[in-house]
Amino acid sequence: MKVNRFSRQLLKMAVLFLVTTQGALAGPCEATDAKEVLQAEQSRLSAQMQNNLDTMAQLLDEQLVYVRNSGVVDSKSSYIDSMRNGNTVYELIEHANDSVRVFGCVAILTGLGKYDVKIGQKPLNLILRYHSIWHKHDEQWKLVSWQATKVP
Repeated sequence: MKVNRFSRQLLKMAVLFLVTTQGALAGPCEATDAKEVLQAEQSRLSAQMQNNLDTMAQLLDEQLVYVRNSGVVDSKSSYIDSMRNGNTVYELIEHANDSVRVFGCVAILTGLGKYDVKIGQKPLNLILRYHSIWHKHDEQWKLVSWQATKVP
């Protein structure tokens, strides 16, 4: 499927960019515990369910690429706007099987999640496989890329 091939290529490019430019982006990173990244991810999930736009703005990188399971690609501003205007409402998010790989200032989370969400007032119950890519900058983890695929 073209969308999946495009999405995989986009993800590969994002990871390659982050791994090869991490020094230029933030200078050297101290050793990072995977727990830090999981805490940032949990903060993001809680903020999504509480529609806490201030926390979302702090956790999302200015260059965010957010690829929804529908193939729609959001930036930081368009994603937060979709939450602000009620077009995206998260009612429940449960993640399982999170694995974390840390490469200096970059961390890649891979997992499976259950999402009860309303998109434009249409309720959806989704099971998604996802990658989330985080970058540590000024001692704070920021989400730089998200990609999700529906599990049939």
